[in-house]
Amino acid sequence: MKSTNDLFNDIIPLGRLIYMVNQKKDRLLNDYLSPLDITATQFKVLCSIRCQTCITPVELKKILSVDLGALTRMLDRLVCKGWIVRNPNPNDKRGVLVQLTPDGAALCEQCHQLVGKDLHQELTKNLTAEEVATLESLLRKILP
Repeated sequence: MKSTNDLFNDIIPLGRLIYMVNQKKDRLLNDYLSPLDITATQFKVLCSIRCQTCITPVELKKILSVDLGALTRMLDRLVCKGWIVRNPNPNDKRGVLVQLTPDGAALCEQCHQLVGKDLHQELTKNLTAEEVATLESLLRKILP
């Protein structure tokens, strides 16, 4: 009898491949970022905040497709590290807006410099330039 994982892979093999590539990307990102004492997940949160300047946790949850409880714990850790702040939301007295601190913005920029094109090159090292372009084009067609 096949395991649930095998059944899922038989039904949605492309989904499994995308998942595995994403896992590889996160492992590489963790390797690149470890000297800065930041994880791939933390980096993604910081980047998402940076792109929006100020954002609510609920909006951030939607962008990152994560559980709100897990995100809240992550935000708590980032506050403790001094990389983000929570400010009152002027449009919602019960809500907060999350924003990068100057240290968080500097770290985000440092991470971008560190990762740069190296991660992209590492992920695509077994592909030709034409294959990379085709892959990017096909993946964009899948997204809305």
